[in-house]
Amino acid sequence: MTRADIFNVTTQYYSQFCCTDLSKLKHGIYFICSAERDKLLKGYGCKYALYILQKDDLCVVSYSPTLEAYVNTLKHSDLDGILAAVEEKYRLKKMRLLVFQEETVTQYGEAKVLKKKDYPFFEAFFRETHKNADPNGWLSDYFSKKEGCMTGYFKDGRLVCVCDAPDMPYMEDRIRHTGIMTLEEERRKGYAKRTAALATHRLLQNGICPQWECDLGNLASFELAKSIGYEEFGRAYILEA
Repeated sequence: MTRADIFNVTTQYYSQFCCTDLSKLKHGIYFICSAERDKLLKGYGCKYALYILQKDDLCVVSYSPTLEAYVNTLKHSDLDGILAAVEEKYRLKKMRLLVFQEETVTQYGEAKVLKKKDYPFFEAFFRETHKNADPNGWLSDYFSKKEGCMTGYFKDGRLVCVCDAPDMPYMEDRIRHTGIMTLEEERRKGYAKRTAALATHRLLQNGICPQWECDLGNLASFELAKSIGYEEFGRAYILEA
């Protein structure tokens, strides 16, 4: 995929959340009321009743019809005023959205694409990183469906880092998330960088746009993403329902 292809797909992806074509909006504040904001998002387990995207001097406020009366009270405010007013009433999830630019890592160390034979390592990794979750009855099926889409880093015969392939709410055949998880005691050793870089490389080989987003305050995730070739695309302020 070219850089232009990746930027266009990323823009189309976030257009789905905004319920409007972002490529046609240059600057200013736009309010978009859509029943799409009342739908449960695949892979997220919730609805985004309010989705505010800020990109440079463009702001889009996409909202559920159930919030129309409230949002109407915001329409004479600037972005700072909108965010301040909404945060007085609701708790917002704040996300940093990234767009991929170019591959900056080409050596992957012991990072590998996870195959069927690696399931026992993946299950052990899952149990260690999700101590309160019960993988029985579903994790094996999940792994089978994602086989070949996940990457992991092995150290001394143990899986210590995984780049998963979670379900996507939109455009799943064209864009994939490349988030990462590492065992706590194995962090800050470069494993996540190599594992996520390999996952990104595989996606690009298959004509799929890599995608990354993280909590606004998660600077470690942001710096990791930048180190493998991402740049900031915009920010989102989200009311989950």
